[in-house]
Amino acid sequence: MKIAVIMGSPRKKDSYHICKEIEQRLNLYEANVEFDYIFLSEHDILDCKGCFICFQKSEKLCPCKNDSLESIKERLFSAQGIIIASPVYAYQVTGPLKCFIDRMSYLFHRQELFGKPAIIVVTTDGGGSKQVYRYLKMIISGWGMEAVGNLQIISPQYFKNRLPKSAFGYNEKYYDKKRKSLVMLSKKFDKRLSSTELRKPTFYDIFMFHCLRSKTYISAADRAYWEEKGWMKASYFYPVKMNPAKWFFGNIMRGIIHMVGKRFLENNK
Repeated sequence: MKIAVIMGSPRKKDSYHICKEIEQRLNLYEANVEFDYIFLSEHDILDCKGCFICFQKSEKLCPCKNDSLESIKERLFSAQGIIIASPVYAYQVTGPLKCFIDRMSYLFHRQELFGKPAIIVVTTDGGGSKQVYRYLKMIISGWGMEAVGNLQIISPQYFKNRLPKSAFGYNEKYYDKKRKSLVMLSKKFDKRLSSTELRKPTFYDIFMFHCLRSKTYISAADRAYWEEKGWMKASYFYPVKMNPAKWFFGNIMRGIIHMVGKRFLENNK
């Protein structure tokens, strides 16, 4: 079993050490778990040019050529699960991770990573972890992956004798609490990786699915992809029983998206 770890940090420190702890836990549950650490700062990833070619036509026509993106994509697509890890930089993800997300943004249109279980790891010296987590959760859902859970760590309180010093010192109670969260998340991740049972989508998942479907009205490439997958008239990425509230919510969203999309097509004939 292969887990691809997208490392946003340019250093092999806090975020990396948390991922190594998760790796150790998973190796207790599974005999053959391979963690593939992708340190984005060590790769040449050209900046997105904002040309929209990947959206409207194909990511294969992207003008950014001869960088490391294709080899990274191969490593992601061959993995059974994904971890996205980033420290907080100025209340956002790191520059290398943002550059990578920008170049992969066609996945908001054509969800090639659909269904892969994913977890989020965020480390910080103080604040900002919630903002970064919400952003990465949106990325995971937008790319069609399954958000299994997250771990947000205030590093100075978690790592003993950590340098440089911070206003937040090591706190044994905090460490114990977060260590338990790490163990529980690792177990949950392992369960999803091993399970063949389809997870029931949340209201957030259903909302994102229909918002993503709206792009099929403005891109022929997206529409062809979604039709090929059988998602155009579906309630979600895969057949799943929903309770009445979720079913009703999904139908309302589908009706709104269809109405807005139809109006757009009529205005642009």
